[in-house]
Amino acid sequence: MPSGKFEIIIAGGGISGAAIALFLSPLNTNVTILESRPSRPTSAEGGMLMLAPNGMHVLNGLDLAHKLLQRDSGVHIPWITINDSAGGLIGKLPYGSGERYGFASTMVMRWDIHDVLLNNVEKNCLDIKWDAQVNATEEYDDGIIVRWNENGLPKDKKVDLLIGADGIWSAARPSMFKCLGLSVPQPKYSGLVGIGTIVDIDSIPGFSGFLSLERPCVMIHGRQGFVGVALFDKLGKKVGWWTTHEAADRSREEWKIQKEQAFREMRDRYAGWAFPVPQLIAAAEASGDQLFVWPVFEIEKLSHWHSRRTVLIGDAAHAMPPHSGQGVSQSLEDAGYLAYLLRQYLAKTSYSAQGFNVADLTSTLATFQAGRQPRVNEIVDEANRRGSQKKEHSAIGEFTKKWTMKIVFFFMQESWTDGWFGYKVPGIDEWAVMRGSAST
Repeated sequence: MPSGKFEIIIAGGGISGAAIALFLSPLNTNVTILESRPSRPTSAEGGMLMLAPNGMHVLNGLDLAHKLLQRDSGVHIPWITINDSAGGLIGKLPYGSGERYGFASTMVMRWDIHDVLLNNVEKNCLDIKWDAQVNATEEYDDGIIVRWNENGLPKDKKVDLLIGADGIWSAARPSMFKCLGLSVPQPKYSGLVGIGTIVDIDSIPGFSGFLSLERPCVMIHGRQGFVGVALFDKLGKKVGWWTTHEAADRSREEWKIQKEQAFREMRDRYAGWAFPVPQLIAAAEASGDQLFVWPVFEIEKLSHWHSRRTVLIGDAAHAMPPHSGQGVSQSLEDAGYLAYLLRQYLAKTSYSAQGFNVADLTSTLATFQAGRQPRVNEIVDEANRRGSQKKEHSAIGEFTKKWTMKIVFFFMQESWTDGWFGYKVPGIDEWAVMRGSAST
């Protein structure tokens, strides 16, 4: 292992894994990414998501925000219109304007974010190994041995730090908890499933004008579930829509629901809802396009995000329910903050015969958890509260929910969202200064 550089393996080459690799690459590090997918994705996958201003600021720290915003799918969502299932207006929810926060909340394909990051991973010639998944670790005073399978072959390497960025089904998490001598937490199904797709606006009779760049997103609450509708592209030619509702648990294979079954269930569930929900379902069924199905899993709040030489970030540390619109933004915040702390650690420590100082490293990882977990827990709690609103309700329960939302939205000010959207990861603007110094 001795190279004089801080050796890091990142388990997971998704959004958070690629982001932290890019942050760390200019430092005194050797970074290797292990990604379980067989190869780089070449077509859109993963559906639409909301990237909030706080997440966009992290991408800006990598000088990538402008590249993402150049893509066709990025539509700004400063406000969300909330309707009931009969088509009535409940209110408008401020959701992060560019004027207030520097960047606006943006509806974008998950694939676009990942693709922008991977383009830069390749541009910077970072070492990413596909079809590679961690299966065991052994921690010692002078390093951690990471064992993985790569293209079916066993591999191992002794490094200074393992960063687990491999999602809710993390392989790094069980190894870390076993090193700590603790029982391994397991993901559990939340009782909610999301289904959605993207369709041409022209395929929906009468839809023109329902959405616009001034009203780009409408979310609809009803007794049977929830439906979101948003412009997909800046030209206004496509619309993305998704539903979240209760569903019985199934095996992983059974979650690969046949299209016919999924559409039949949605038609029955939303038959009595006002325009455009039944029309969106019909247009999606007629199009034959890919249907995204994602059961919502959750994991208990972890007591440990790190050991001496392993640290978890993103959904590996705190599976973020999708109901807050903060999942990717929180993963990016994790990447930006951990990179900032490791930058400080490497600035004050150096390689010796005993390697890098493990006590200071463990202290750095503890600072990361202490700095991130309260904020993340607050957002997870709010996401769970919003998720409960998407479950089936009685008529009285739905009436109460609707009028509570009406009152809140009537009084709500944009400043109420400053805690979420106005947050900046410590040191995030310093990376631009570093890039400027390196280029001169």
